[in-house]
Amino acid sequence: MKKVVATIVAFSIAVSGCSAFAPKTQTVSAVCSEPDANLQINGQAYQGKAQIEAKRNKSVSIMCTKTGYFPAQKTIDHSLSGTGVADIIGTFFFLFPGIGLFTAGAWDLDETDVNLAMMKNEK
Repeated sequence: MKKVVATIVAFSIAVSGCSAFAPKTQTVSAVCSEPDANLQINGQAYQGKAQIEAKRNKSVSIMCTKTGYFPAQKTIDHSLSGTGVADIIGTFFFLFPGIGLFTAGAWDLDETDVNLAMMKNEK
């Protein structure tokens, strides 16, 4: 009986918090419809398009601006990933996987390819 309990405990520790081992970032690509527009991703400035590594558990703010055009902006939110769901289910059986829910790997960004269409300001 002790071997069975030891095996279960060892297994639960081995698979605990799968999200803790998942990548903490995701690649986000953003493109403004106007190639020479100013692009900002989380406050960092780029020209027209960019590809960045963003934390999975944080929202991403994207904005395109250009003289003579209305600003275009979008916020990408995050949601629980499949690995995070597995950690929740595993927590009901072993408790240890719950640790993974406190890491960025338990989340996914809702969108990773963003195209922002800019409209001309006729004024």
